[in-house]
Amino acid sequence: MLLQTTSDRLHEVRSYFDNGDTHVGYRRLLDSAIETGDMQIYADTLKFCDWYDVYHAGNPADPAPLIQQVSQLLEKIGQVPDPAWDADVKPVVKAENLSKTYARGNFSLSSLNFDVYPTQITGLVGENGNGKTTLLRLLYGELHPDAGSIRYNLGSEKSLITSYDVKTRLGFIPQRPDAWYGSLMDNLQFTSTHYGFKGHENFLWTEVICARMGLRAFRTYTWSRISSGYKMRFELAKTLLKNPEVLLLDEPLANLDVLAQQVILEDLRFLAQSRRHPMGIILSSQQLYEVEKVSEQVIFLKEGKPRYQQTRQATSEPVNTPLVFELESTASRETLQAAFSSLGIINIAYNGGVYLLYFPDTVRTGDVIRRLGESDLPVKYFRDISLSSRRFFNA
Repeated sequence: MLLQTTSDRLHEVRSYFDNGDTHVGYRRLLDSAIETGDMQIYADTLKFCDWYDVYHAGNPADPAPLIQQVSQLLEKIGQVPDPAWDADVKPVVKAENLSKTYARGNFSLSSLNFDVYPTQITGLVGENGNGKTTLLRLLYGELHPDAGSIRYNLGSEKSLITSYDVKTRLGFIPQRPDAWYGSLMDNLQFTSTHYGFKGHENFLWTEVICARMGLRAFRTYTWSRISSGYKMRFELAKTLLKNPEVLLLDEPLANLDVLAQQVILEDLRFLAQSRRHPMGIILSSQQLYEVEKVSEQVIFLKEGKPRYQQTRQATSEPVNTPLVFELESTASRETLQAAFSSLGIINIAYNGGVYLLYFPDTVRTGDVIRRLGESDLPVKYFRDISLSSRRFFNA
């Protein structure tokens, strides 16, 4: 995978601010600062964050002072050379014929085969009770497989890595994290100490991660004072402090509103594609379409059995697959059959309150949209799901 150079990244950041997209520009600016690994840059970035908090609170009409401050920081960041990057990356986790059986409940997770690559996100989807959490716990080492293997390719001396070393290079955030005591910042600084950051470096590293995850306003807050969304951001911040090579997330989008879900997913995509600290991410979620937007592959679990789906994120090459359209309409099945007969429609299924329309691989999305317009069907919603694991779900 080709990753952005510092020059490309900084050009993108400047473009965000020039076009008024300050919220995403701010996060990407902090990403660029973190990417340097330079403590002086971190100190300069935190000064900028202090200035930005005051500036932003004043609801300014003139963006010129912000553009000037951003330009000064970008110039400093641009002086730090790009971290080395080997485009010929190997999987950081490789699962082969992985299986786990529970005697109680008569459930079995069986025959999973997949690779986790650095910088890439793997979506893990399926209805509740189909093995998503079990798989994540297997990968993190909380459960042992009954069959198959999990091989890790982590650290600089990969042949010498121990089980303890593996665990320190993995990050796992469960759906319901444990409550913590004391202030948010005290907890983050303690975590930073545990992973080797001392003194002023501890302060700088913790503060810059805190800023990146949007937690600066909550530094003195305790567990009971922050919302579910910010508890998730705290868990992400705490995990990022250890620079994991693999990040496992169990339903991180649960209890978040739509906007918060989109921001978290975009943050994960940006953070995964770091040159200095690339991560392979496995993300379980019920928010199928949102997860597919940022994932290179999706693993769909049904009764513990996997199906695999490459997404448009994974390749720019055209994929020759039959067209599957999801359509919400009050029209009858017979009306839909007649409307699309000229396109050679193969099948119509009713699934979860919507129709799934199956067409030959010679039919294109534009063909279906034109017929929708010409037929004047009552349509509430439609979507091309040919490359989506949504087509695997059955009502």
